[in-house]
Formats: sequence, structure tokens, C-alpha cells
Amino acid sequence: RKDRQVGRGGGVALLVSDGIQSLAREDIRTDEVESLWIELRNFKGKKTLIGVIYRPQNSSRDVGFIFQQELKLACNKGNATVVMGDFNMQVDWENQVGSGPQEREFVECP
Repeated sequence: RKDRQVGRGGGVALLVSDGIQSLAREDIRTDEVESLWIELRNFKGKKTLIGVIYRPQNSSRDVGFIFQQELKLACNKGNATVVMGDFNMQVDWENQVGSGPQEREFVECP
């Protein structure tokens, strides 16, 4: 879990069963974005990277840029990657098209 350091409310959490091997990936997370990254391994040793993110609705472009950097770093780790949370972005998920530059870059995670 990662609690918000300033203000009230916020933060992100991910619960993992004791029977699943997990590792917190602090090398991906930054202090500027409310995020938590966990690496899971199945019984065959296959790794899956799980990200939980909260992006405030009126985030600055700086926070948006750092958010994108986290996503790029996670996507470039070579593992299966699952990202979930509240991104507060205008995205047409059916057609995978973002309404603005940050949204388009988010959808096109490398």
C-alpha cells in the first residue's frame, strides 16, 4: 500500500494472497505519482507486473509526464503487465483512442 503524503484521502493499495509469490517493485514507483507496482510469479516462475495507479483529475502536465515515465519503465521490463486504477483520462477504450496528447501516449504504452 502507498498512502498519500499530503492532504486527505487518496493512496493506492493492492492485496495479494499469501499463496502467491510477490515482490514490491520500488524501482518503478516515484513519489510524484500515487502508484504501487508489484511483481507476481506463478508456480512456473512466469512474472507478471501489476500496477495500481491513481491520477488526480486535474493533474499538472509535470505529473502527467512522470506518470508516463512510470508506464514506459513498466512496459519495458519485458513481463506481462497489467495496469489498473483511476487514470482520470478521456479515452475511448473500445477503439483505444485518447482525446489528447497525454491520453494518446497512455493508450500507446510501448
